Amino acid sequence: MNDVKIPAPHERGDHGLSAFGGLIFRPRSDTPIWQQIYDHIFGLIESGLLQPGSQLPGENHLAEKLAVTRITLRRALQQLQREGHLTARKGVGIFVRNLPATFTVRDGRRFLDNFEARGQEIGTRTLLIVREPAGPAEALQLRLAPGTEIVRLCRIRTSGKQPVYVNTKVFPARIFPNFEQIYDPGQSVTDVFRAHGVDNYRRLETRISGGFASPDEAEILWLTPGTPVFRINAVNEDSNGVPIEWTHGCWPLTSVEFVF
Repeated sequence: MNDVKIPAPHERGDHGLSAFGGLIFRPRSDTPIWQQIYDHIFGLIESGLLQPGSQLPGENHLAEKLAVTRITLRRALQQLQREGHLTARKGVGIFVRNLPATFTVRDGRRFLDNFEARGQEIGTRTLLIVREPAGPAEALQLRLAPGTEIVRLCRIRTSGKQPVYVNTKVFPARIFPNFEQIYDPGQSVTDVFRAHGVDNYRRLETRISGGFASPDEAEILWLTPGTPVFRINAVNEDSNGVPIEWTHGCWPLTSVEFVF
């Protein structure tokens, strides 16, 4: 059976509420009402009746349709957000998250060459580029003396305009004296490497651990604080074995599948 796409709220007179019709609640003693709402919405997502990227009706309309309080409804929605099935955009609404992308960990390849976003447009937003002295963590990862100048780069990757990855990269400044000038036109670290004679590099190690989104990470990634995430810690080195890049970042658990 073909998937049925729920029209966006502005395309319907019923604000997209038809998908939520016919829900008959069982006795509270059987299953809490909020859990039944959760199960219903999760079923709509799993069946494809609520497709990735589609917007849910507003809380007021949905609570009225289901004849429940906003507090009860919100508990179900927040649980779905914590699990990564829904994402909330401030001042806009609640959306079904896009299907997970695939990231293949390979040596010497640009991010765009390793990232398969299921046809979604991939974007980059740079938050910060700054030169500063290396702290203990940066010095350890890049084998530098504490206080040595580094370049710190913070940016967000998006898939279909939805944030899927926020990271901080650190580089030895002495190896890349023209980092900012080369990076700015294309926002490409690979371009910076090549412009400074680093044509080949490899991943020294990649560590992936689980965690929960902090308030700052949640705001950037359109998540509810406490949503499960992957934390990435990786070091690249040049052909001479010199560390040239340390990356630590955060992916929502449901946004990516890693391939090694």
